Amino acid sequence: MDWLRSTVRSAYIFLTFAGCAFSQGAQAREKSEGLPPATVATSPETAIVRATLQQLLDTRALGPTATYQRLGLRMGPAVQSFYHTTDYSARWTQASGWTPQAREALQLLGRAAEFGLVREAYGWQHLTTLPDSLHRPASGKAKGRQLATFELRLTDALVSYLYHLRQGHVAPTTLQPTTPDSLTSQQLAQRLHQALASPALTAAVLAQQPAHLAYRRLQTIWSQALHTSPTDSARLMQDTVAGFRRVAINLERMRWEAAADSEYAEVNIPAYQLQIIRQGQVLQTYRVIVGKPELPTPVLSSRITVFVTAPEWRVPHSIAVREFLPEMQRDPSYLYDNHYRLYDGLGRRVSPWQVNWARVTPASFAYTIRQRAGSFNALGNVVFYFPNQQRVFLHDTPGRAAFTRSERALSHGCVRMEKPLKLAEYLLRREDQPKRIKEFYASVQAHEKQRFELTNGLPIHLRYYTCATDQGQLHFLPDIYNLDPLVTAALFKTNNHLSK
Repeated sequence: MDWLRSTVRSAYIFLTFAGCAFSQGAQAREKSEGLPPATVATSPETAIVRATLQQLLDTRALGPTATYQRLGLRMGPAVQSFYHTTDYSARWTQASGWTPQAREALQLLGRAAEFGLVREAYGWQHLTTLPDSLHRPASGKAKGRQLATFELRLTDALVSYLYHLRQGHVAPTTLQPTTPDSLTSQQLAQRLHQALASPALTAAVLAQQPAHLAYRRLQTIWSQALHTSPTDSARLMQDTVAGFRRVAINLERMRWEAAADSEYAEVNIPAYQLQIIRQGQVLQTYRVIVGKPELPTPVLSSRITVFVTAPEWRVPHSIAVREFLPEMQRDPSYLYDNHYRLYDGLGRRVSPWQVNWARVTPASFAYTIRQRAGSFNALGNVVFYFPNQQRVFLHDTPGRAAFTRSERALSHGCVRMEKPLKLAEYLLRREDQPKRIKEFYASVQAHEKQRFELTNGLPIHLRYYTCATDQGQLHFLPDIYNLDPLVTAALFKTNNHLSK
């Protein structure tokens, strides 16, 4: 602890020369940046806290990383920015302990479970010990040091809380813990200052949460479930710990997404459902069929830009060699019986009876297969395209009976819709092209291919949420791709407390 004693001694010397400069500099910066005025150092104890904060956050000797590690700060750059803005004035502590706003902040940290977070991940229990620790006899220097340390810890906890509410704990692609970059650190510090300046600190912090409908509904209903009677809670969740983890990983997934558009289509893969959402209200809901576990539908965001009636299905090479080749080796008539045509590498029609299928292997398969338009076509009457690297799309299907099944992970990865004609009609009205609706239905009836370009397009998000809400009730959905364990392991190892 020599380094800390030396820090405090230096603080006294520093105060003699810099007290007035601190006060004047802080007031000028706060006025220019619209921040709440810091409490001016009116007592030796308060002045010690201020000087000690500056000394503790001085990174010149050890460098930023080592300095923040020594202080136990996970969000060191954001904490540094927070105090630098107001010349290291104390924002949460006073001679008697926590300020009223600090006590409000601690109450908010204590509610972490409502947001899929764990309060001990933010040192909540330790932070609540400050009032008791101040009752012990101590010199002014020791008390000032205590207050400065608790200042840093609470700021670090709140900045972390803000970041996790907005961004989540881990990255969606790597499932590794994330830390804010320098710009985000400055933004987090600014948001915390703005929360301090607002009439209601709690509301200002919670306003950082995602605004889109799925998150808002799940978080609200989960919070209500935690406050119901034990009987109702058991009915909803069966097991509190398991229920918390399921909700937590899905709130985490929802935080990964970019800000929601005012109007969009969202497919929740485990719910087998597509919804059209505008201004936070569900306009339409459709049943869908999604990819089977071995050929999963990907999570992505794009925009529906065009749809086509009477589409021709060009069978993907992987499906052709995996499913069609064995059928043709047994009976070349399989293609004609199911309205398919065979083409060589130059696009010329080939008779399947002229190919020695016994000698064709998946590696040597050099053909393409297409299914002509019609009610029998695997894509049905209409297909909706949106740019994506995985080459998936929405489409109709002749297999209508499958929509009555409760489990509908049956496709090769694309999303089959129960009522695609209704979606096409909705898109044309949205594009202010209602006169083309009659033209659309005519092309469907005649099995004539027609392309409908969308000037504005509709944002579409394919998501994987294994929690859903329906009429104010919380439901756990099947983890059809067995992805929950991966996210659970990644999320709950980011802090030892999260596993409790």
